[in-house]
Amino acid sequence: MRLTGKVAIVSGAGTYGGSGVGNGAAAAILFAREGAKVLLVDAVSEWAEATAQIITEEGGEASTATADVTNPDDCHNVVAAAVERYGAVHILHNNVGGGGGGGSVVEATDEDWYRSASVNLMSMVNMCRYAVPHMKNAGSGSIINVSSVTALRPKPGRSSAQYTVNKSAVVGLTRALALDHAADNIRANCIMPGLMWTPRLESASSASREMRQSSTPLPVEGQSWDIGNAALFLASDDARFITGVTLPVDGGFLLTSAPN
Repeated sequence: MRLTGKVAIVSGAGTYGGSGVGNGAAAAILFAREGAKVLLVDAVSEWAEATAQIITEEGGEASTATADVTNPDDCHNVVAAAVERYGAVHILHNNVGGGGGGGSVVEATDEDWYRSASVNLMSMVNMCRYAVPHMKNAGSGSIINVSSVTALRPKPGRSSAQYTVNKSAVVGLTRALALDHAADNIRANCIMPGLMWTPRLESASSASREMRQSSTPLPVEGQSWDIGNAALFLASDDARFITGVTLPVDGGFLLTSAPN
């Protein structure tokens, strides 16, 4: 029970479509299994409730908060709700992100850039802004931000420039948090998911799935639980001397050459 007595906030804690287990849901479930009280944050209440049901059926403790984390007021209210319900905040898992359309720097519109920054970067900035003071009050904290391998390896001819830029910025945010708040015993680390297979991709073709599977050196398929287990490690005291790192969970994808 590595997280006994801890309070965790997980944004994007629902699963797209409401069934199965996405990356955020996997992390939340694993946190609860290890003894944490978890506030499940999602823009779609039904999706968060589905995760809460899994946790409560397993005997864990969780509640939900419907919020749009691109709205700073919602971020403030989410953190306040965690403190009101559970008395503290020790863990923040920033899992929200999205492509937001667009294309190259030439093709992407102003709206594409603003929307991507709002979803992929500022949502994390604002969640951290309101959670860090409570972590300081608690005497310690762990922040886990979710980036993407796209930050280091855009897809030639198919990249979303604004997504790549903002996922790269998540790494910089993580390093800044780690340095700025080390004296407060608050750790900040980043996960870079690779080509994971999640419920969001269930409608994709079998050929697409085979392509994703064959794009990594390891002969296994990345799943939401792989991201969840990485988050659990970084949230726990097993990682007590680890801060400011970026951990690819990608089956070796970043070791391979760029796709044609």
